[in-house]
Amino acid sequence: MKRKSTPKPNDVAIAPEDFPSLHDFFAAYLHQDFRDEYGSPTKAAKQYVKDAAPDQVQSLRADWQRFRQKLTGQPLPTVQSAIRKLGAAWLPDSEAALAQLDAALK
Repeated sequence: MKRKSTPKPNDVAIAPEDFPSLHDFFAAYLHQDFRDEYGSPTKAAKQYVKDAAPDQVQSLRADWQRFRQKLTGQPLPTVQSAIRKLGAAWLPDSEAALAQLDAALK
């Protein structure tokens, strides 16, 4: 009987210096204790929008859009790997989880 194998992440070039605002957001809000502090990634994003200066929020939104565009069509393990490279403890478990963060950052 064959086991279902999880697809291996594609190697997409992602570096913190390419997405500085996203890297800062992930490190400060989606760290290892984010569930205890915020309850969910969506709530963490909404809190960031309340806490940050308007120019910081705009920069994060721009980084997030560029990040999502760069990974369009990539399998979830690749997206998860890229998110991990940028310093997040959160790993989305579906496209719906990513869409929720999209909505929270609008």
